[in-house]
Amino acid sequence: MSDTTFTTVLPALKAIDNKDTPQTYSMAMVEHLIKTIETELKAITEVAAGVQSVSSILDVSAKKKVTILIDHAKDNALASVGQGTEYVIQVSEKAAGNDTWRSLAAFTAAMTVPVAPVCSAIEPIGETVIACGAVVPAVGDIVFFKNTTLLLSEWANVIAVTPATNFTIESGLTNASEIKTYYTQGEHFVLTVDVEAVTRLRVVCNNTKGTTNRAVVYRVAAITAR
Repeated sequence: MSDTTFTTVLPALKAIDNKDTPQTYSMAMVEHLIKTIETELKAITEVAAGVQSVSSILDVSAKKKVTILIDHAKDNALASVGQGTEYVIQVSEKAAGNDTWRSLAAFTAAMTVPVAPVCSAIEPIGETVIACGAVVPAVGDIVFFKNTTLLLSEWANVIAVTPATNFTIESGLTNASEIKTYYTQGEHFVLTVDVEAVTRLRVVCNNTKGTTNRAVVYRVAAITAR
């Protein structure tokens, strides 16, 4: 956990009396904002079809705002039926117990068939051009590089495509990729929430809402401000 403090000094207040004579107050007003990058509420996790997963609980009793960042990825070549995976941000007014969780906001992921490029080379850290076979993603797709070591997986935005040859991602790989099939339809959900009036927060991954559900992978992180 790391703290960064931002200080804003407001200008001295001035008042105008009935004679239009400025009067300057001597007391300066200072506002402090501390942002904390929290440990991930849920590290990269596989969720099987028909299963629910819940993040760890974030204590927000001393926080003003929190930004929730949810990363979602398909882990199956087939479409879901009925509804895609749902992510629900829940808050509680109590410091303990499970009887007061209330849904504050929700996101639903896409459920159609993803594109499945087969990467044909081990790409090194920092690489942006990803070699593949005949199947390529589209510009604008988010590819999820699911590696054998799950925590070394990552999401990447596609910015260019060479048909049947390769595709280019926006930023260089953080971890080396593998020779395997990856899936598109990765998604990112971000929401900033005022939490001054609640004490706890968590995120629920509902991979249960469709009539036919498919395996997914997700991650949750949060940045708080107090």
